[in-house]
Amino acid sequence: MATLVAWLAGACEAQIDTVPEGALALVGDQAIEPERLDGANTQLGPFGQARFRGPHGQRALLDAVVDEELLVQEARDAGYGEAHPLVEWAVLEELAELQRAAMLERRLPRAEVAADTEALRARYERERDEKFFEPERRRIEAVYFPTFEEAEGALARLKSGEVDIAGVAAEQGRDVLSSPAMKRDDDEFPRYHEVLFDPELKVGEPLREPVLSDKLVLVAVLAEIVPRSHVPFDTPEVQEQLVSAERAARLEPVEAELLDELRAQYPAG
Repeated sequence: MATLVAWLAGACEAQIDTVPEGALALVGDQAIEPERLDGANTQLGPFGQARFRGPHGQRALLDAVVDEELLVQEARDAGYGEAHPLVEWAVLEELAELQRAAMLERRLPRAEVAADTEALRARYERERDEKFFEPERRRIEAVYFPTFEEAEGALARLKSGEVDIAGVAAEQGRDVLSSPAMKRDDDEFPRYHEVLFDPELKVGEPLREPVLSDKLVLVAVLAEIVPRSHVPFDTPEVQEQLVSAERAARLEPVEAELLDELRAQYPAG
């Protein structure tokens, strides 16, 4: 389902002009009209309806209706009818999740958590070194060669001090290439970044061996190290993560209390 939603988001963005006039969204060939949203809203209780008022609430409700339509279309493609019990159950689950979100929002509003700067600051200090940082980045200046053999010869002269990187480039009749500052990514560049992020390597020193980037063999020197740094507390992305984490922690006892109340109100069997 997550894959379908992601595909839908991309498709809607690419084909936004194909949404019929007056419709709110297009899911496959099915237009989501405002009346469909009104129908979903009437199935919610008063707290649910309050939760999904306003532009942000209506967008959240629209997202849920889109998910519901995706479920129906996915079931239809799998050979199930819209009245199939599995489809009905999936739709009920979507509505139940909306109700749950609304009830939890009433008991613990997100805005209330966002306003608790002291708690957010304390969480930031606890988690800053683990979550809220920009890793060290490194930049190189390099000259490319068609083969490793040629690159190794040039690197030997560079290491000996006979030439600098500009001299290597001049000998080859090429320009010095300057990379952007890169974060370490051993999955994408396993050998290259192992060499580039050698802890003993200092700015101005050549990398100990030629490295392969795409189809180019590079002889390079370390041009710059951008040290690891913390992302500031007031950054919007940091605030979003902090509020989500703090609210999730506070929701555990709130949700447990809600479940107890629901079990008492609607006993099994």
